[in-house]
Amino acid sequence: MSEGRALSARHLDWQACYNVRDLGGLPLAGGGKTRWGSIVRADLLARLTPAGRGAMLAYGVRTVIDLRGPHEVKEEPTIRGEPGGLAVHNLPLEGYRPEVSAQIARATSHLEVYALILDHYPGEVAQVLRAIDGAPPGGVVIHCHAGKDRTGIMSALLLGLAGVPEEAIVADYAESQERLWPLWKAQVAGSDGDGQDGLWQRPTTKPETMAGLLEHLRVRYGGVEAYIRGAGLRPEEVARLKRRLLPEEKPQNR
Repeated sequence: MSEGRALSARHLDWQACYNVRDLGGLPLAGGGKTRWGSIVRADLLARLTPAGRGAMLAYGVRTVIDLRGPHEVKEEPTIRGEPGGLAVHNLPLEGYRPEVSAQIARATSHLEVYALILDHYPGEVAQVLRAIDGAPPGGVVIHCHAGKDRTGIMSALLLGLAGVPEEAIVADYAESQERLWPLWKAQVAGSDGDGQDGLWQRPTTKPETMAGLLEHLRVRYGGVEAYIRGAGLRPEEVARLKRRLLPEEKPQNR
């Protein structure tokens, strides 16, 4: 598959969602590509039409992890599971410590907020990673509302752990803006722009934001894997998470 075709194939057409892509098909530092169909990043799955939900299930997804907080879920409930077919977990990436929330409210950039989340909520990050590690066979979807911020943080951690080069992680993060910008423009046009032009309303995913977050992880923690281990994951959990995104080993001929 050519690089152009691989990029196109990563974007999934799940009706009424706009920012869905497979974390497979990305280059690995040691050669090869990340595994297809293992982990998918997405925006709000509650929007899915019946056809969109059917496309998700047909893609092999069996576990959904919703990173949104309780107030968001109350307004737009998490997609429901199906007996024997779809396991759904609501695991907020942000804890609700007042002093941290106050710092986030004062933040003036996405990078500042992302760093605050990683610095103050490693336990929540670990909880999400353990849910991925413990998921049954089949694909795992991680999502928030727009699928760019909290989902972008977790996607970067997973890709970094697997050994995807930083430039590819940055490029994956930046793709969300291209996917979401037309939707935002339509919303602005439909509302005369009222309340649609703030830091968190514009679907901005600048490459330098993710590059800065990876630098923060490297300088403060020693890199992605060191951060994840410091969050409390055991070596065997880390190894299994890596395998989720690495190519499946082919059995040797005897």
